[in-house]
Amino acid sequence: MDNINKEKLDAAFYVWENGFESVWGVEGNPFFVVRNGEMRIITNNETENRVVIRYTDQLKDFGINNDKELAEWSAKGEEVFDWVHNAWFEIFSVIDLDWSSEPFHDLQEAADYAKELFNKYPEGVVEDE
Repeated sequence: MDNINKEKLDAAFYVWENGFESVWGVEGNPFFVVRNGEMRIITNNETENRVVIRYTDQLKDFGINNDKELAEWSAKGEEVFDWVHNAWFEIFSVIDLDWSSEPFHDLQEAADYAKELFNKYPEGVVEDE
């Protein structure tokens, strides 16, 4: 699970269901990355029909296959591509089930932070600082 697609770092490319989904982890590290939140994008396709995008496969069907293409569509403005809800990443611990990190919007940053946490808290419990 440690392989990260550098062209798909946005949480929008990891939304397959509602709720949270584990998207990154390393054996032996109690900290792992989940995709959390709901995605809802209202946009128009080439025929000017309104489309509501909630899941990653719908992005692909719409022709958005990577972060660059997602940014290009987002830059067109709310009239064309309106983010109503966006997903994000968080770090969870298999040991301390009540703990989670602040949100991340880039998978690589979230994975790097999970690795930092492991180096600092190898037992999987984050101490108050």
